[in-house]
Amino acid sequence: MPIFEYKCGDCGEISEFLILGKSEELLCKSCKSRNLAKLISAHNTAASSSDFGGSIPSGCCGNPNSCGNPGSCCGG
Repeated sequence: MPIFEYKCGDCGEISEFLILGKSEELLCKSCKSRNLAKLISAHNTAASSSDFGGSIPSGCCGNPNSCGNPGSCCGG
């Protein structure tokens, strides 16, 4: 679902909005101000250890010790 966080420039309150269309007018849920700034939110994914054959991989791209190594997917 397209849920976005915005911070009010007037009162500082952080609010979440479900955005279904571009024409929706967003107002601070606390003070009703239009002075909102979109925040960058972290991606949230749930995974169980059974999805990875019993262990959850670590490192870049799920490859242990791959971060920063030449040729790794993350680059160095």
